[in-house]
Amino acid sequence: MPNATLADGKLHYLDRGAGKPLVFIHGLGADLSFHDPQIEFFSRTHRVICPELRGNARSSKLTGPIHKILDIQCQDLAALMEQLGIEQTVLAGTSYGGVFCFNFVLRYPEKVSGLIIGDALGDTRISSFREALLMLVEYLGLWGVYLPKPVLIAMMRHQYKPWPYARDHVVNFVRGMRRTEFLLQLLAMNRIKFTPYLKQVSCPALGIVGEENKVGVGWMKSAMKEIPQSSLAIVPHALDPTNLCQPEEYNRLVKEFLERLNYI
Repeated sequence: MPNATLADGKLHYLDRGAGKPLVFIHGLGADLSFHDPQIEFFSRTHRVICPELRGNARSSKLTGPIHKILDIQCQDLAALMEQLGIEQTVLAGTSYGGVFCFNFVLRYPEKVSGLIIGDALGDTRISSFREALLMLVEYLGLWGVYLPKPVLIAMMRHQYKPWPYARDHVVNFVRGMRRTEFLLQLLAMNRIKFTPYLKQVSCPALGIVGEENKVGVGWMKSAMKEIPQSSLAIVPHALDPTNLCQPEEYNRLVKEFLERLNYI
């Protein structure tokens, strides 16, 4: 798998298959194996591109300022697309990758012909007591990033026990996590305020969210309803990331979306 040379670093990526391009963006602290089921399935019909965002896996180091992190990562993808000769693509991202995709489509609308958002949020404004508690727990739990990795792995094994395939991937992501850059990206995600601008998204969009993530379902509903040409699918017995907890259902939903776009 190649590396794209950037002005100030490198971006590791996968480029597999032939046909219309389909770009997948991984979740926080992960690598391109985050989309193993999608790479295998969609590379039969499409040119699948999976970059490892700056600050993750085998790509270059990520530094602040925090409010610029998502913009820097989006600039990297725009540069990669230019190097690969891709003018426009359907863009898919889950969790942090979904937040990335919101930012990318707002900054580079001409480069996105369709948008697939999974298990993400468009805004960190608090609209309920439950969301306030969740945000408080998240901020108090930031220190957990620096727990010994065996402890973190044990926590992930417990959380994802009902989804063995996702569990094994998440455990591997924890093993390879770049702690400081993970924290920087988490802080960047907690600053986003995309929802007021999502009405500007002119391409068709599909939202996919796992039913087990109750607060996440609310976040996804709030974000997707702002996009004019959008639909939302709630997947039973799935947690973030839905694409790994229920890969067959995720792939089916994405395939149907691509067919509606005549993007086959």
